[in-house]
Amino acid sequence: MNALKNLVSDIEQKANQLVSKLNKLELENRQLRSRLDQAETMLDMQKKKTKELENKNSILKVSGSLNRNGDKQERQRAQAVIDGLIKEVDRCLMLLDNEK
Repeated sequence: MNALKNLVSDIEQKANQLVSKLNKLELENRQLRSRLDQAETMLDMQKKKTKELENKNSILKVSGSLNRNGDKQERQRAQAVIDGLIKEVDRCLMLLDNEK
């Protein structure tokens, strides 16, 4: 009978240890998920910032090509980029007008 009580006591102790370990792992899991969410948010922000900087760089290249008094091909390429942007804006405006 005493051996049975000891066995039950050992099982209860191990079960409590497992529950404690489970609670600790669940807390760690929540913390890691939170850190992952923060990292993903930062990554998205950095991607947006990179895209904005790439756009600014492109604009600076085009404007620099237009301001230079030399390379005719660069000016023509810059003018082609601007013409393409204007056409894209016109298409967007047309699509917006069609939605109304």
